Amino acid sequence: MGRDDHQISYPGAQAPARQRTVEAHGLRVAVHEWGDPDAPPLLLAHGGFDFARTFDVFAPRLATAGWRVVSWDHRGHGDSEHAVLYNWDADVRDALAVLDSTTRRAVPFVGHSKGGSVIMQLADAMPHRCSHLVNLDGLPSRRNWPDIAERDRAKLLTSEVNAWLDHRARAATKARRPGTLDELAERRQKMNPRLPLDWLRYLVTVGARHDDDGWRWKLDPGLRFGGFGPWRPEWSMMRMPGLAMPVLGVLGMEAEAMGWGTRPEDVLAWSPPGARVVPLEGVGHFVHIEEPDMVASLVLEFLGDPPPAPASGWDAGTTAGSPGPQRWPAADTATGIDPECTVLLQHHHASLALHRLADGDGSGSDAGGRPLLLLHGLGERTPSEVPTVAGAWPGPVYGLDFTGHGASTIPTGGGYSAEILLADADAAIRHLGPCTVLGRGLGAYVALLVAAAHPATVHGAVLVDGPGMLASDNGPGTSTPLTIDPGSMAPPDSFALLELGRDIRTADYAAILVRMATLGSPMSHPLAVSTINRPAWLAAVADEPGVLLVGAAEALAQYAPA
Repeated sequence: MGRDDHQISYPGAQAPARQRTVEAHGLRVAVHEWGDPDAPPLLLAHGGFDFARTFDVFAPRLATAGWRVVSWDHRGHGDSEHAVLYNWDADVRDALAVLDSTTRRAVPFVGHSKGGSVIMQLADAMPHRCSHLVNLDGLPSRRNWPDIAERDRAKLLTSEVNAWLDHRARAATKARRPGTLDELAERRQKMNPRLPLDWLRYLVTVGARHDDDGWRWKLDPGLRFGGFGPWRPEWSMMRMPGLAMPVLGVLGMEAEAMGWGTRPEDVLAWSPPGARVVPLEGVGHFVHIEEPDMVASLVLEFLGDPPPAPASGWDAGTTAGSPGPQRWPAADTATGIDPECTVLLQHHHASLALHRLADGDGSGSDAGGRPLLLLHGLGERTPSEVPTVAGAWPGPVYGLDFTGHGASTIPTGGGYSAEILLADADAAIRHLGPCTVLGRGLGAYVALLVAAAHPATVHGAVLVDGPGMLASDNGPGTSTPLTIDPGSMAPPDSFALLELGRDIRTADYAAILVRMATLGSPMSHPLAVSTINRPAWLAAVADEPGVLLVGAAEALAQYAPA
């Protein structure tokens, strides 16, 4: 017989210290917090068909180390409102609403399973809001996909389509099957076979409701595992190469139904420089539940000591750029203006901040060495120091804050395009003279534009992964929702994130830009594609003659002054 009482405890489990509700575009989202309310916040995201209270053992360990751990029940999960519609982008928007309700500063993101992929998408879209990224077994792999013939795959898809439609037809009247406390725990154990039954019984008391006819999980019955459509596991990993913040990936190496079977080599192929991947032998998909002490220690060591609270508190102030000591270090002041190292250039009605990061060793053929100009990604700003990949550059190194970013002008009312940023870069080149350009993400596309516009002046343009790489090749009016947060704090400008995130880049146009650069340049290979990701426009660039396909450090070595 099951014991339908509410007084079940579990060793080390602690209820959240605070609970609140956030309205995410009209939908009520339940937020749970552990730790001191004045401590630096940390965003913690649960996996699919889980809820924030599954962190009752793990989150207190992070809170004890000095963090304010903020988690939330995804829409349709736990105590959050059931929604009419569910998709990945909606989960990302909900996560941003929780983050905005907590702080406007950059904070660590930690996520498990689906939550790990959701926060990775948020970090890619808004790098200025994430200081560190921890993914707990949330990196999909093709390893557990069946290797079947196309004919059988078509049959499988047919069954998936029919099952999905049947599910949707019944969704309006579906209700979760009730049971005793023990029955619900035993059902969940079929999905979580490595977790102790005592823990699963505890989860029932915090994640299910007790109705007159028994216990029911507080999950929208309209939610369903799986689905159909042109989804590929590697699409989640495609966001990784352009991440600038420090990245930690933790993999459970024991195969189980809820896991992806991802191996370290699957992740390393997509990892940004400096990322750390830790495989845990003998541990399954729920790494933070099986080994909470071990995983908490890994996370806390990676994050370092919690930062001191700023004078204005954690719930106010502007962010300081895309943090991280690897490829693209953070700008370390709110304004980014250092009169000794920053020049303000005029572009139409905008002032552009051009920062000198290094003087160079004078070993180049030009006086003092030819300059290297850094162009940042969407939502970023000039780094505070020379990125590792450019550490051997012999000349001076500069970084330009695009309009709407960093210490440059934030215009009123938006109106951005990549061509406007080309004019920003043009202002910097007119000031610096002949130079080499290193662009990441959106800055990589601008680097292509400026190499085409100034083929005799730009002595090599290197294109690397970063935020804003993808954009659109389908014309105007595509996927990004037309909403602006009037309460957002700049930089970066919310209009820039919106409009430049859907900038139009067609493959044929990109190919013409390459030909402009190669025909007008005295160099045999004036462009270098040094990316892991190759969206359509960039694949067209890579296919053109005169384009190097090498790593960024090797490309810069070839472009360095003789």
